[in-house]
Amino acid sequence: MAWINSKLFFTSLMIIVALIGVGVGGTVHKVGDSSGWTMMGVDYQAWASSRTFQVGDSLVFEYNNEFHDVTEVTPHDFELCYSSNPLARYQTGSDTK
Repeated sequence: MAWINSKLFFTSLMIIVALIGVGVGGTVHKVGDSSGWTMMGVDYQAWASSRTFQVGDSLVFEYNNEFHDVTEVTPHDFELCYSSNPLARYQTGSDTK
C-alpha cells in the first residue's frame, strides 16, 4: 500500500511540475534579432517563418522611440493600414508583448 501511495504521489508531483513549467516558461523572441524592430534591413516575414511560436512566448520589440512606436491593431485594421483605433500602443523603445 505504501508503494502505491508513493508512486501516486510521485506521478502527481511530476504532473504538477510539468503544468507549472508550461504556465511559467516561454521563449523570448527579440523581433528582428540583433537589428531589432526597424524599418530597414530586416525581412520580418522570413524572421517569423523561421520560428515556432507557442502560447506563453514573449516578443521583444527594441526600437528608437524618438521616431517609432509599436501599435497593436486588429487583423482587419492591419490589412487596411488603419492605426487610429489601436488595441494598444507601446512607446518605451523596449517593449515586451
